[in-house]
Formats: sequence, C-alpha cells, structure tokens
Amino acid sequence: MESEFVQLGRCLLKAYAKRDYYSVSAMALVYLDLAENNRDSWNYGNAIHQANTLLGLVELQNGRIDRATDYLLSSAKTPGSPQLHTFGPNMLLADRLLALGQRRAVVNYLKQCRRLWRLSFGTLLKWRWQILRGYTPNFGANLSYLTDYKSF
Repeated sequence: MESEFVQLGRCLLKAYAKRDYYSVSAMALVYLDLAENNRDSWNYGNAIHQANTLLGLVELQNGRIDRATDYLLSSAKTPGSPQLHTFGPNMLLADRLLALGQRRAVVNYLKQCRRLWRLSFGTLLKWRWQILRGYTPNFGANLSYLTDYKSF
C-alpha cells in the first residue's frame, strides 16, 4: 500500500493535470512539509523537485516570473532520487521561463542539475551550450518526467 506521502504526490499531479492551480499551490506546500518528515523515502527527492516545479508553474500562470525563477532553482535543491538520477529533471518550468527570456536562470538551473542527473551523458552540457548561444533546446521527454501522474 502506498504511503500518504506518495498518494499526496499523485493527487498533486492530478490537480495540475486538471489545471486546478489553487489546489496545486495548497497541496504543493503541504507536500514540501510532509517531505521533511519523509527524508528516508525513495520519493523525498521527487517531492522537492515536483512541488517546487509545480509551484513555479503556478507562479507563471499568475505572471510572477521572479517567483517562478526562484522555484525553478529550488527544484534543483534536492538530493535526487532513482528517477532523477536516471531520467533527469523536469524541464517544463525551465522551458517556459526560456520563452520569457530567463536564460541566465535556466543556465544556473542546469548547472545545479548536474549532480542530480548522473546518466545525462552530456545532455545537460549540450542544453546549456544551446541556451548560451541563443537557442531553446528540445527537452523532449524531460518536459513531462515527474509531472505526469500517469507515469508516476
């Protein structure tokens, strides 16, 4: 049986899929608090990354780019998880911030993610290089990792 902690994560992702941003904000804050009591869980690193990513996406919906940028950087302040180490971080918030010209923040995010994505095989460096040269990378599947409730 899943723990309350993991179930809350699924509910959070479902609320985001339904675009229920009020619920997303409330649940993400609770999820972050609950994460601190579940540091030994395999899901701890995912929770930090997911909650901050979704809070940032909600901030973008409300036009608060600076706060969204703060959440982007906070989403990388996680010890990681089996999923993050293997498949990498979610790039949806980074992609949306790039579209708004927030290149420096995204480059900083990618630098922080190097310790998370152990199997990136140079992907993070390639993306950084593309951004520094004015391009927006094709983030592919990393636009949905850890934010699609069907795959979590």
